[in-house]
Amino acid sequence: MTELHDLTALQLAAAYRRGETSPTEVVDHLLARIGHSDRVGAFTTVSADPARTAAAEAERVLRSADRTELPRLFGVPTAIKDLEATAGVRTTLGSALFRDWIPGHNDEIVDVMADAGLISLGKTTVPEFGAACYTEPEVSAPARSPFDLNRSAAGSSGGAAAAVGALLVPIAQGSDTAGSVRSPASACGVVGLKPSRGLVTAGPAGNDGMGLSVRGPLARTVRDTAAFLDALTTRTGAGTVHPPRAVSYERACEVPLPRLRVALAQGSVSGGPVDAEVAAAAELTARALAGLGHDVFTRDQAADPEFTENFQTMFTALVGARAMAFDGTALRPIVRHLLFRSKELTSGELAASIGVVQARARAWVLGHADADIVITPTVTTPPTLIGQLRDDTDPAAELAAMTAFTGNTVLGNATGFPVISLPLGWSSEGLPLGVSLTAGWGREDLLFGVSAALEEAMPWAHRYTDRAKARTAAREQRAGSGDFPAPSHTADDDLIV
Repeated sequence: MTELHDLTALQLAAAYRRGETSPTEVVDHLLARIGHSDRVGAFTTVSADPARTAAAEAERVLRSADRTELPRLFGVPTAIKDLEATAGVRTTLGSALFRDWIPGHNDEIVDVMADAGLISLGKTTVPEFGAACYTEPEVSAPARSPFDLNRSAAGSSGGAAAAVGALLVPIAQGSDTAGSVRSPASACGVVGLKPSRGLVTAGPAGNDGMGLSVRGPLARTVRDTAAFLDALTTRTGAGTVHPPRAVSYERACEVPLPRLRVALAQGSVSGGPVDAEVAAAAELTARALAGLGHDVFTRDQAADPEFTENFQTMFTALVGARAMAFDGTALRPIVRHLLFRSKELTSGELAASIGVVQARARAWVLGHADADIVITPTVTTPPTLIGQLRDDTDPAAELAAMTAFTGNTVLGNATGFPVISLPLGWSSEGLPLGVSLTAGWGREDLLFGVSAALEEAMPWAHRYTDRAKARTAAREQRAGSGDFPAPSHTADDDLIV
């Protein structure tokens, strides 16, 4: 039987319009799931009262307004990454320094989501200042992959991806500076999009100054991701250069594709070795596109230590700028390490690194000018164990390990091109393995067309229900063995994580 939490964002929106359920019913149902057991560590703060108030208002509007005039995802629950300020709702930035901060304003992306009629259920877990590709902050439990609770949800949008993968919300907002949407999407078996530079507004004060960071959607389906991007691009960022916006990214999922030139680029720009199962997932995706009639060719993604080292310098400067005003002893070791490194940087050294990254990014673009789509592994390994990447005693070694893990994700931030991670691979242990597709600047429409075709050819929706069945079977086996008392049926038993 289909439960409310099984429905996608678009299915919920359609159910509202048909009068089959209501925002109040759905919000109450999802809050109950979160409250009974958020074992994936998705939420740092749950904003139940504001969510219920917004749901009641959405319900009133649905009764009184012309439903065809409402935003496409009106009344659909979502969640906001805890790096975004939210008026009246605790915003920790993943840091003990901000454990009790309640902003008096919204960041721009929060207002954009509210204008779209989306209802936030709370703030999703992040590492301190978003400075790690795992999500293990001091202010809340670590974010875990819904497919194995011993595994990390990656980062920095780890809580957002875990919330979507655990069916706590159908869609969630993330942000991406060095792979922070795509790495968690890979670890949690969901779809994650890093949009083109400038496409999603960052507001008058929300740009990182180097063009690396963007806000982006996470969802379980390609069409939900596209519809969410439609909602996020209703405003144009002030003072930013932005690509032409498609009339409808959701509609782009239905547009017939021309014959495309597709490059499979195996390897990692960071130089980290790519796990054999991860590489096989990328190859399987390439074969699927060839089977759909596209021209597929392969090439190596060579390691580029010069690019990687200078991107690290830029990332170090960004994190250092966020942490500069604080006592370093109160910061997590990796953030403290990046802060101290940034203080040693001269402006000339940073400018030189920016120039190198721009030049190497341009070289990558020219090297793939013969391809409409480039396929790469999203990250270099299956989801890592909790604590595996973290090294408080040697944060320099931790930074090196994170760089090796993220692999090619930084290329999208350097080029500004859109990149989508799809859950197209699965390890022998049943863990999700993301595969990334990159298109040219402003070609999200092409990415969605290709992604929708792959979702049909290599479906993954059954993975969520299979996981639920496996958990139920394990519960029944424990109860039948006599080792444990048979559990009573509660809302917690319905959770699939």
